[in-house]
Amino acid sequence: MLDAERIPAPEGSTSAPPEAPEAQPPAGALACGTCGAEMAPEQDWCLNCGAAAPGRLGDRSGWRAFSTIAVLTALLVLGAAAASFAALSSDKRKPAVATAPPAQVAQAAPPATTPPAATPAPTTAPSGAAKKAPLPTVKAPSPATASAAPATPAKPAATPRTSPPAPSAPRSTPSTPATTTKPKSTKPTAPVAIKLDPSAGSTYDPSGRAAATGDAAKALDGNSSTSWYLDPSATDGPIGAGYAINLGQQRAVKRIEVTTTTPGFRVEVYATDEATPPPDITDTRWSHITNVSNVGSGSGAQTIVVGGGTSKYQTVLLWITDRPSDGARVRISELKLLG
Repeated sequence: MLDAERIPAPEGSTSAPPEAPEAQPPAGALACGTCGAEMAPEQDWCLNCGAAAPGRLGDRSGWRAFSTIAVLTALLVLGAAAASFAALSSDKRKPAVATAPPAQVAQAAPPATTPPAATPAPTTAPSGAAKKAPLPTVKAPSPATASAAPATPAKPAATPRTSPPAPSAPRSTPSTPATTTKPKSTKPTAPVAIKLDPSAGSTYDPSGRAAATGDAAKALDGNSSTSWYLDPSATDGPIGAGYAINLGQQRAVKRIEVTTTTPGFRVEVYATDEATPPPDITDTRWSHITNVSNVGSGSGAQTIVVGGGTSKYQTVLLWITDRPSDGARVRISELKLLG
């Protein structure tokens, strides 16, 4: 089967298909001046491009954005004014605290002032901006944002510190030689006589070596014409008896003064801190103090040094060992104990 011949189209007969006529809005409807979209008679803004309807106030370029920014700016200014008023009112209620200016600062620094917050200038959309750009979405300020926190009053500027003056060269002061305080020399006080009752004296003869003795009170009666005496039982050898004095309490004894009319005998001084003399001279309760020979030789008086007064005794004993230079009897006219 043969193909049918194709009949070529005549030249110059090719043409574009006819364009469909533009859709016209129905009678009584409005059309957007920007994109031509159909708009209802009571419609103010185009739902397609957002342009204002013909004859409306918002059809001018950027009017809507300007009005929105102006309203927000007014709200921010009112909020800042209310916050400043609240801060000033709270400051008036607080009592002013007077602070003394530093002594070293010559002139107080002026208080620093906080510049007010700059109000942002309203931004208007440029006239040459594209008409089809979507309008920015602006959120209305919330009450928390509108009422700003009360402004904190500015603190006074810190007082500049003045640099201390340069240290001057230290003056050389002559060194004072250290003075050593010498201890005060305490002179020993003079011994004082111990007041004794005449009954404080007694004959001490633990071994019975005395043949006869006189009244012991006569050695402490303060009368040198009377005396206590002792006659030894043996005709030769040591005597082995003595004269004891009870001080009534423990006292320090420094000296013993003996007055006798029979000089030349020898004594040994013992002492004890007990009121009753120990029963034997060898008893360990006796403390041996010193020995003195030739008592009363020359003047009939003898001073016996017992000690410095650091030790205290209650009973002092004059233990007579050797006989006088002339005869066997020993006499003691007066006895004085000094402490």
